[in-house]
Amino acid sequence: MAFYIFPKAISKKECNKYLKYCLQNSNFEDASTIVSGFSDTAEKTDDVKKRQKFNSEMRKTDVSFITDRNNLMNELVWGFLREANKQFFNYNLDYFQAIQFARYQNGGHYDWHQDANGDPQLGPESRKLSLTMSLTDHTTYDGGYLEFYNGDKPLEHEEHNVVKDVKDQGSVIVFDSRDWHRVTPVTKGVRYSIVCWTVGPNFV
Repeated sequence: MAFYIFPKAISKKECNKYLKYCLQNSNFEDASTIVSGFSDTAEKTDDVKKRQKFNSEMRKTDVSFITDRNNLMNELVWGFLREANKQFFNYNLDYFQAIQFARYQNGGHYDWHQDANGDPQLGPESRKLSLTMSLTDHTTYDGGYLEFYNGDKPLEHEEHNVVKDVKDQGSVIVFDSRDWHRVTPVTKGVRYSIVCWTVGPNFV
């Protein structure tokens, strides 16, 4: 498990500015309907429905991707990714993917998962670093903790070796995309966050 934290790196005023910008430039979609390998117009076969059911149990959140190359967020997140990589990871990185803007509310969560596919047969490159930052004042919502697990995939109800990360508004966390992590259910209020991933040649 490896992560690098920039505590309270962005002021509350700046967070509110970025949040307003993201809300104005986003069209949220239920993440459970995003089924890998199927187009939006694909026929809803039983297999697709099963995948969507699994996704909704695994992940309950709304997401939108900020794809404009000149958007306000790109330079911000890329600066943190480069600095964390220089100071701590030293990975070979080529580019980062479109920024994801996520909204967690009414029990919204994302169960244990990895951001990297970890299978070289799927292609010559993979996600290597992940970044997330909270744009929301943590006093306005309950739950929504970003947690890491030090080891292989956690077993059901297994809580030891879990590291609770900082929840402060404006804190930025960069971590190895192979690390197991989750967002615990939001039980009150709304949590908004930014997530993005860097891509580079597969680990040897």
